[in-house]
Amino acid sequence: MSKSAGLELLVGARAYAGWKSISVQRSMEQCAGSFRLGVSERWNVLEPVQEVRAGQSCELQIDGETVITGYVDQVEMTIGDEEHAVELTGRDKTADLVDCSAIRKAGQWRGLHIEQIATELAKPFGVSVSAQVDTGKPLTSFALQEGETVFDAMVRAARIRGLLLVTDGRGGLVITRAGTERIATPLVLGSNLLKASVKVDMRDRHSEYLLKGQAPGSDFFNAAAAAHVFARAKDPGVGRYRPLIITADSPDIAATLAQRASWEANVRMARSLAVEVTVQGWRHADGLWMPNRLVHVDAQALHLADDLLISSVEYSLSDEGGTTTKMGLTRADAFKVLPIKNNDLGAGYWSLPPKGAK
Repeated sequence: MSKSAGLELLVGARAYAGWKSISVQRSMEQCAGSFRLGVSERWNVLEPVQEVRAGQSCELQIDGETVITGYVDQVEMTIGDEEHAVELTGRDKTADLVDCSAIRKAGQWRGLHIEQIATELAKPFGVSVSAQVDTGKPLTSFALQEGETVFDAMVRAARIRGLLLVTDGRGGLVITRAGTERIATPLVLGSNLLKASVKVDMRDRHSEYLLKGQAPGSDFFNAAAAAHVFARAKDPGVGRYRPLIITADSPDIAATLAQRASWEANVRMARSLAVEVTVQGWRHADGLWMPNRLVHVDAQALHLADDLLISSVEYSLSDEGGTTTKMGLTRADAFKVLPIKNNDLGAGYWSLPPKGAK
């Protein structure tokens, strides 16, 4: 393979190209991108690649654009009679947040925004945190759970405000929501789509969602009314009788239950559609194919003509197909995250402000 494929791995002061096989993955459901690069040639061609060591910091660029900044996780070398193969795998710096435990000597955080908490947790790992959207009001209180990873703690905090955590490809973590940026290049079967598949799965969809809960008595709710708080939402796309009762796991009021009932119906409906497409090359007219972008898909033969959200991309190179991009797409509502209240976090995760606090 020549450098015309446009992918280089930068390790130290050296750039490595000439890869025979390439797989680079980015996804909205993973906070760390990953890569797998392989080359198989005679000894003299591979000598420079043998210098790469597991654990070294690296940067992966496609056409000069950085898509992964992190570390080489694994180096595998294979020797045969006439051939020597080397395969490297690695991930973004944010992978350390997924792998490692969250440690903090002090107690709870009080009155801090989510990005402030995430910044403190990520700082020891050299990972920066930025917010692309308004993260809402500060959290009243937040504490770590014994033994949880840094990323798990961040996800719990992010869910309180209905936020997503993704990599920026440059070694940082981004707090965001499902994207609204649109790619102008449509995906059209018979034109730029090499392959497309559509899967509609109705197993997790129900005709009606009944949310039941219990709210404590107060000046606004008497004890009898509080004991029977419930809400319902319907999925008009389910034609037969398929009810689902969900019991709220914390005291709640009808308005919050109604929100969750609507969320169950909308998100389950969106997630029932899974689309996978493959295009030639790694770029569209305006840049690389990237996750969290909207794109119009026109595949009439598959009864599909809709604007969908790119949830994952995989850039590949193989002898059979050359350079291709495989994308997972779904409806944007599939990544709608239901905000939860601070007291939904359970025992040990929250506490009331001290007496006298305003």
